Amino acid sequence: MTQIFHKNPVDDGYKQLAEYKTRLTYLQDRLEKVRQLFNMECDPDQIDALIYEEKALMISLNHLIKTSRDIKVRLEDMF
Repeated sequence: MTQIFHKNPVDDGYKQLAEYKTRLTYLQDRLEKVRQLFNMECDPDQIDALIYEEKALMISLNHLIKTSRDIKVRLEDMF
């Protein structure tokens, strides 16, 4: 007997939201650490590197926020 398994879209949505939340927490923590390092740094090259890293983290955060909005809309449609 062949059994077909269907993915539950609600479970997949919750997994995606959990993944986004984990990524958001990581990016926020990393951003906070970069800012702390920036406040303690004196070397101009290291300061430049921290500025670029902060900019990259901000771009990642903005992208994550934009894509999480799409998932929220899809989850609302499922209920």
